[in-house]
Amino acid sequence: MKTLKEGTQVPVSRSQSIRLTKIISYTFLSVIAIIMVLPLLWLVNGSLQPSWQINADPVIWIPREWLSVKAGDSERRLLLWDMQINPESKEKQEVIQIGSRRYTTVIDPGKIQGFLSVPKDQLSEAATTTIRENPVNVREWNTGSEKMPVIALARDPQQDNNLLVMPVKGNESLYSEYPLDLANKGKPGSLTIGEYEINIRNLQDGQQILAIGPESELWVVGSPEIAKKAKIVQSDRLGNKELIQVGQTQLPIYTLEGEPEDSRFVAIAQENWQPLMEQSLLADKAFIARDENLLPERETRVFNGLNMIVRSYSPPEGGEPYDVVILTPGSTEYLVISTDYMDQLYTAPISDLTEPGSVNIRTLTYRVQEDFEKAGVIVPSAFVGEIQDLSVIVPVTEVKDAVDVNPQSLERSLRVKLNLTGFQKVLTLKLSGTPFWRFFANSGYVVFMNMIGHYISCVLVAYGFARIRAPGKNMLFVLLLATMMVPYVIFVLPTYLIFRDLGLLGTMIPLWIRSFFGNAFLIFVLRQFFMTIPYDMDEAAILDGANRWQILTKIIIPLSKPALAMVGIFTFWWYWNSFLDPLIYITTQKYYTITLAMNSFNQQYARAAGYYDRILAGSVLTLMPMVILFLFAQRYFIEGIQMQGLKR
Repeated sequence: MKTLKEGTQVPVSRSQSIRLTKIISYTFLSVIAIIMVLPLLWLVNGSLQPSWQINADPVIWIPREWLSVKAGDSERRLLLWDMQINPESKEKQEVIQIGSRRYTTVIDPGKIQGFLSVPKDQLSEAATTTIRENPVNVREWNTGSEKMPVIALARDPQQDNNLLVMPVKGNESLYSEYPLDLANKGKPGSLTIGEYEINIRNLQDGQQILAIGPESELWVVGSPEIAKKAKIVQSDRLGNKELIQVGQTQLPIYTLEGEPEDSRFVAIAQENWQPLMEQSLLADKAFIARDENLLPERETRVFNGLNMIVRSYSPPEGGEPYDVVILTPGSTEYLVISTDYMDQLYTAPISDLTEPGSVNIRTLTYRVQEDFEKAGVIVPSAFVGEIQDLSVIVPVTEVKDAVDVNPQSLERSLRVKLNLTGFQKVLTLKLSGTPFWRFFANSGYVVFMNMIGHYISCVLVAYGFARIRAPGKNMLFVLLLATMMVPYVIFVLPTYLIFRDLGLLGTMIPLWIRSFFGNAFLIFVLRQFFMTIPYDMDEAAILDGANRWQILTKIIIPLSKPALAMVGIFTFWWYWNSFLDPLIYITTQKYYTITLAMNSFNQQYARAAGYYDRILAGSVLTLMPMVILFLFAQRYFIEGIQMQGLKR
């Protein structure tokens, strides 16, 4: 048996070489394909995420839903968080935030070691450092020979340019976090340490503390079960406040107007809410009262937990007076509605209402949220009445396991879910009163008319160049192709002036009428394809008595499906994505194409984080017709490209 000498290369077989070449080629093509399609994948992925998730830090790549629980029977949702119970087992528990407390770092001044006075110019700026899980403001003291970490405690009353400090080393066990409200309740006092006297706080239990900061905020969290008994009330109904021990922390609790005196409640959240009413109900049942004398009385009543202004209305045509609610006040007019419809009043936190639109009725203007989501359904809603200060409260008896945690240690409670709300909202969105679906219809109309124009004009002209013998035909074809060399922008001004003189500015006619006069590129494509069809077929048809029109419709067009499909694809692509022409000729928003509408939408809402999902969803919907068209017509498209340069 032969053996290979040392250093001899093993020959690579042909099959191995082919396999290696394929692996390298497919790897290279796959990388290029991923790079090319990555922006589209990001766009689709972003459209399936809620707004808060699109710019989340860290980035959330897979669309997820932030879990929440309802606050009692209301539509208010309380977000769920994952709290780590055991660091070793990584066991987590779902909690909700029920409050917050501010803390500060304190020390026992009687145990300080190494207390001394230091000039300010020898100390660096304070930097927050964690020492044994407690945040402390640490400075560097440049002694000349070394830098020593110290903590500033107070000013030196004897020397204005000095600070009283203590070294970090040797005092590590003195730091602890203490509730700021309890620290501030301590009685002011003083303590002499060595030759220096410093101000301290004397607590009720006899303990002495010195607050050295910094201040921090911890969340008070509890079981999601607490939310079952929650309800929303007017904040002015909250009475006396007192601090009591609840679970492992202390919480402020309140009495509540209208409830038994021994009842106590914890305020989970307090924020501004906006009364709302369905826009369709407002349009059908609300009316304008113009005469102040017709609204003589004024009082505040509660409807569905909301304070609304009610006045007695006397119809000018006569009849019994009846009570109405002031929805939108004006200087001389009022938008009002009968109290009979106030059972349909609802509300939402101001934080959930982003960049509302507006509706004008004579001198009155009221705001609307076209894409407001109510119980999972998109309900166009109108803002009515005044902003309300409401609180989410629960009986203190329901809060049994409250605990303080650092909010940075909590994680959102998430689950994988494709969010389609952005698509629902963008389809119900209105720009200056025009529904968003109308822009898709406008683009579809422009594409359809251009397709008809191109099929009529380009097929006829291409057939003439390809099949009819005429002197000077080739020279005319060269002149036609020469028009493709002229930049489009050169035609913009003269074309604009022509349409202006015809009185067509502001209409959709300039967007499609030119296609009925042909397109040089499409004529070239069709002419080249028609020339691949044997001329013998024309001669045979003429012998059978067919005319030119019959030859075109019965022979040429049926055999030219790939080229005609390519004409349709290119026409769809050009005019669906067209932006400059609509920008030049369209002046009324109801005639906007989808590209112009998306541009206007982005300009209005690009800075509003609550609209990111709608912007991305609208972009995906704009791309979908092109993607679907290419997927179903790609065979004809490729065949048309391959055949357009062939000749008979």
